[in-house]
Amino acid sequence: MEKSSRKKDIAIIGMSGRFPQSRDLLSFWKNLADGKELVHFFSGEELKALQVAPEIYNNPAFVPAASFIDQPGSFDYNFFGYTKEEAAVLDPQIRIMHELVWSALDDAGYAAAEQETTGLYLAASDNLNWRAYRMLHPVAGVSAFLASRMANKDFISTLIAYKLGLKGPGYLVDTACSGSLSAVHIACRNLLLKECSIAVAGGVSVASYEPKGYLFQEGLIASSDGHCRAFDEKASGTVWGEGAGVVVLKRFDDAVRDNDHIYAVIRASAVNNDGRRKVGYTAPSIEGQAECVRLAHRVAEVTPDSISYIETHGTGTRLGDPTEIEALNKAFGYNTQHRCAIGAVKTNIGHLDAAAGIAGLIKAALALKHQQLPPSLHYTKANPEINFAGGPFYVNSRLTHWEHAATMPRRAGVSSFGIGGTNVHIVLEEAPAATETAAVSAPLLLSAKTAASLNDYKLQLADFLEHHPHGNIADVAYTLATGRQHHRYRESIAAAGLQDLLSKLRSTPARSVVAANVKTVFMFPGQGTQYFRMAADLYRLQPHFREVMDKGFAVLQPLLGLDPASILGYINEAPADDRAVHQTVYTQPLLFLVEYALADLFLQSGIKPAAMIGHSLGEYVAACISGVFSMEDGLRIVTERARLMYALAPGAMLAVQASGEQVQPFLTPGLSVAAINTPGTCVLAGPMPEVEQIAEKLQAEAISTVRLNTSHAFHSAMMDDMLPAFRTWMAGYQLSAPAIPYYSNLSGQLITAEQATSPDYWVAHLRHTVLFAEGLAALLQQLPKEAVFIEVGPGKTLTGLLKHQPGYQESFIPVATIRTLKEQVNDNEYMQLALATCWKHGVKVNWQAIYKNAAVRKIMLPLYCFQQTALPARVDPFSQLQAGAHMIQPETLPASPETGVVSVADTRSRPEELGDPVAPQNEIQSRLCELWCQFFGIETIGITDDFFLLGGDSLRAMSLLGKIQKEFSVEMNIQDFYTDANIQRISREIEIMTRLTATRKVTRQTKKIKI
Repeated sequence: MEKSSRKKDIAIIGMSGRFPQSRDLLSFWKNLADGKELVHFFSGEELKALQVAPEIYNNPAFVPAASFIDQPGSFDYNFFGYTKEEAAVLDPQIRIMHELVWSALDDAGYAAAEQETTGLYLAASDNLNWRAYRMLHPVAGVSAFLASRMANKDFISTLIAYKLGLKGPGYLVDTACSGSLSAVHIACRNLLLKECSIAVAGGVSVASYEPKGYLFQEGLIASSDGHCRAFDEKASGTVWGEGAGVVVLKRFDDAVRDNDHIYAVIRASAVNNDGRRKVGYTAPSIEGQAECVRLAHRVAEVTPDSISYIETHGTGTRLGDPTEIEALNKAFGYNTQHRCAIGAVKTNIGHLDAAAGIAGLIKAALALKHQQLPPSLHYTKANPEINFAGGPFYVNSRLTHWEHAATMPRRAGVSSFGIGGTNVHIVLEEAPAATETAAVSAPLLLSAKTAASLNDYKLQLADFLEHHPHGNIADVAYTLATGRQHHRYRESIAAAGLQDLLSKLRSTPARSVVAANVKTVFMFPGQGTQYFRMAADLYRLQPHFREVMDKGFAVLQPLLGLDPASILGYINEAPADDRAVHQTVYTQPLLFLVEYALADLFLQSGIKPAAMIGHSLGEYVAACISGVFSMEDGLRIVTERARLMYALAPGAMLAVQASGEQVQPFLTPGLSVAAINTPGTCVLAGPMPEVEQIAEKLQAEAISTVRLNTSHAFHSAMMDDMLPAFRTWMAGYQLSAPAIPYYSNLSGQLITAEQATSPDYWVAHLRHTVLFAEGLAALLQQLPKEAVFIEVGPGKTLTGLLKHQPGYQESFIPVATIRTLKEQVNDNEYMQLALATCWKHGVKVNWQAIYKNAAVRKIMLPLYCFQQTALPARVDPFSQLQAGAHMIQPETLPASPETGVVSVADTRSRPEELGDPVAPQNEIQSRLCELWCQFFGIETIGITDDFFLLGGDSLRAMSLLGKIQKEFSVEMNIQDFYTDANIQRISREIEIMTRLTATRKVTRQTKKIKI
């Protein structure tokens, strides 16, 4: 019976893996589809190089075959915050799984999902060889207690959960060969119980000894010729192999809701045990396996005849293969009318022990995604003990299109059976067809922890897009923005098309290294920057912007007597005269509204200003955003202000390339200095004739002037007639103290609560000079080197003025958000570029909010490019003991010959959240910095860096405290160390203790003299 509800379905939304001759899943699938056997057969020369004794490799029973992964010791320990010494101690399996778990979350689009409760469920093969090696070869600088955990696969899940910040359940699952599929089963159950929102499950099996082939023994599991011939008459066993795989799981309904990329859907999983229903502990059980498969079908509420492929356990043994097919026949009701293909990934890569099940699951999920069945290798004629005639099954021995009934989705079963009897079966179904997405333009956000990783990723992404040219670039942009963790090295790329994008990805980068303490400033321009249809594309394409604008339009409609959307040109019924937007009575409220809606869009996008400044009318927007008055009240205030101004006699304004002091001798009684925008420029205002006269005089003195496109002389004596009425109007509103600091045009300083809440302030504000240059100068004095200035309004007027201030620094980043009238570009694309520029320079942006209503989805893209270092992985701890070595010295990793400490090339970079280091101020701090750098293996540590953010924990605290006490001959308890936790504070404690010790010493000496 088919079920209708999908409440129990689990989506596979991310995967990663390393298998023999397959560094990633792209190469793994290609090898499977091409029917490649990935087992290596050693030549005689290779065996000699591996020091295999001639009496071994000349033995007729010797099989020179092994299935192993490349570079098992390679690990990007810097990325995960380990020192090189700690990384060298880690079980190589744990190292590999650090990278694969991260990569799988990356693939799923949740590497940065700190808000998620992520569970971790892993299986790992026994590693006695490695534990023995690390007991015999301890690494200097790593305590025995910590080493005993890091070298032990039992701590794999908790170590990774700690380093990746995963807050859900963490399990090590051990059911022998079915361990990794058991881990998937438990992960699914935990998801359904809502113990986590995302689950990561998988397994790893990587030997810590050198693969060299093996001696065949009749009756055991290993193959006589190095080939796994599952279900074939010549089958004689399997080959032990290496590999690791991880899947990311999520409740299906949640994955669909969140537009996740879905590889396949787990309809159900089942686990049982053979019990005593077999001839021996290591033997398989027909009844046990059949019961497990039937249970999975029952839980999934699917009929066996809806399943068209089984990824079998498929060991290729004389007993195992017939048992498995008979169990499947039994579970499928001996149905000879149905046809179901079977295959076994062990024919490609051998038996991966704890990772065997996850390899089969990944293969089946990829087959569903590609709608192809890869060939099961080495099958020519059936094992005569197998009852293929009594059921629906046949071995799929070539690459075929996965046929299925039009009324039924493709379904597969995946089996994994552990020695000892723990059976696992999973029912998979193809993912629903992805919805079409919109081909909108958006910049690509690229980041990495190092410049080398960023460069490598750009090239990988370019190659990927070149080979997958039919994808939607908007989906690429969405996946990179919302599904990747954003690291310190950043680059954003906007392109006109695929070829342009490929060229830019392969070009020399223009990247940024993000500072930790970057500040954001909102700058609101004043009247004169407006134009017809300003921000029209945003109104059309940005739902939040449109929502805020529509609320404002509802307030303005009765006040203006015209449709505000029509005045702006947002609707088809636009006025024939598009100059209405330039009439003060309309300009001020509409410009206020556009700027407010823009600012609110930035706030909704997670961008919070540290400070704000506006120019004239722009200060009203700053006040509104700061909470002095509501948007609705702000619109009423500004509309009345504009109405009163509009009723005044017309005037003129003149921009002058001279300071306010320079123009004073030229001023006539009717003229006023309306604004001082930079130390060397100002704006004059007054009656038209006087403005024309002073323009002629200034030009005669070679002083440049430009008439501004305004109807009135704002901020001049020509405003005097409206002041009483405007004060009365302002007195009718309840004004609140500002919640976000902004700078006053009237004082040129930070606004005070008394000023912001006084009607008299706002009256004086419209009459007197706009001291924009002074306000900006005061603001710049309060900012760090790194600051982003966002012009929240049309054009680039204020960011242009910013560059002419004495306090301007090259590290400041000006950002325009709405194009100028002359720029012919889509407003929404312009805004996306502005947001990308902010992000590139360290501003935190909530990309989920930005893409909230966009028709986009996450897709499969290349994963993070780790910068790996070769570490020990293939070891032989017992040969030295056999040779009579009794005392083995601690292993010391390569160090700098000059200093005796780990060289800079072997140190890791500073954690991104720490920002730039603060240099030591005295000798004690310098010695502590050197000690901490050596201890953590970090190239630069500042005196304010937090011990725990550097990667410290309680065990490291005890170790480092001992080194400090030895270095400075002081006594400090661990609680004081936790309280201080950085070099600056610890140095003060050492200074105090040193002085106390010296005082006691002097006192003792004095007492001796008295005696």
